[in-house]
Amino acid sequence: MNVRFIAPDPRNRAQPDLDNLLSYGTDQLAIACAFLTPGGVETLKRHAARLNQPNSFVVVAWDTPTSLDALNELHTFIPGKLYVHLGSLTPVEHGVGPGLMHSKVFFARAGEHCRLWTGSHNLTASAMQGVNCEAAVLIDGTSGEAVFTDALAHLNQCRAEAMLFDPLNPPPPLPPEQTLVIHAECHTVLKPHPWFVHLRPDNTDYDKAMRPPAAVWLYLYDRGTLKPGTRRPSAVAAYSGTLTALNFTERHPRHRGISADWSAADYVVEWKGGVPCLTEPTPHTITPSQGIFRVEAKEATDTVWLTESPKPALERVVGEQHLSQIDPEFRQFFTKKSLREGQLLHQQYRSVKTVIRVPRKEVGFVEPTELLTRLETPANVEIDIDEELEAEDKFAFIYRAKYRT
Repeated sequence: MNVRFIAPDPRNRAQPDLDNLLSYGTDQLAIACAFLTPGGVETLKRHAARLNQPNSFVVVAWDTPTSLDALNELHTFIPGKLYVHLGSLTPVEHGVGPGLMHSKVFFARAGEHCRLWTGSHNLTASAMQGVNCEAAVLIDGTSGEAVFTDALAHLNQCRAEAMLFDPLNPPPPLPPEQTLVIHAECHTVLKPHPWFVHLRPDNTDYDKAMRPPAAVWLYLYDRGTLKPGTRRPSAVAAYSGTLTALNFTERHPRHRGISADWSAADYVVEWKGGVPCLTEPTPHTITPSQGIFRVEAKEATDTVWLTESPKPALERVVGEQHLSQIDPEFRQFFTKKSLREGQLLHQQYRSVKTVIRVPRKEVGFVEPTELLTRLETPANVEIDIDEELEAEDKFAFIYRAKYRT
């Protein structure tokens, strides 16, 4: 068995030596390396034929700086041979973070002859090109020697804890729009549109949302059906229009203006018990800010407006849990969630899912299956609706939105 240290110069360019090792693996290449970037793909892709051998594989950690672009690119060269280790939820070391696969092990076999590289190099351009200070040990020998059987056991365990990489192709985000969305009870009889509405909140919280220009969507509900902190019912009518003006009155605490009882308004929207209500025009008394919008068309009542892009995001899913012993003096270095019954709590991520997260206050009565149909998402995408509704949320019934579905 021969052992060589790489390299006396810590900024030695590792690419030639690692290329030589990878070229040697005519029967098997097995790699567990923490991080993969496009520079690492450049290193591996020239060895795709050897990495596609039956016993060959690559395992990398999901965590930054590993990039989804790099994973997708490498997958095109070695489909079915690329694995992603998702790390752990706990234990978490204070100021450091949770556990992850941090190995840097490269194993190459040709018949009974083996070469093993282990050290500090990640699969990045900085590691390969001598930008970082790096070190490694290169070992030559035969497959029966303990150092190689132990290394292969380590590599297989890393793969067993990982998941096979499956490229996901989320749909593109919907085009953004600037739209003021208002949910209001209807306390009057509606005339045929078009009509003008005087928007008169009793505070300044909506000043930014009410700034023109903007499209407006007005959803109307039966009297008494909107309640702060509860799910909205189906709207009885919906209208679209245009926000054209914003006026600060003499009651505005920061930008004192003038009163403006707009006689041309067909209706006003005022707040009653924390709920916007569409009603007949009355002289304003306490409003600090006033908006004006024109209702121009009737719309579908089940249209949903979202403040954030409904773009699928990959999330890690925790698998099984187990406890391990820890010396008492080391407990101080880990977070409370990392400890249970005086032991370290291990919660490894074992899979990923693709999720679109949306708040219930924005989707109203619409359920996840309906949203999935509208967004035309791939079959593996889930909708997760945040059901939390706060009774004190001032923006439960009026907000700016960008994405329509």
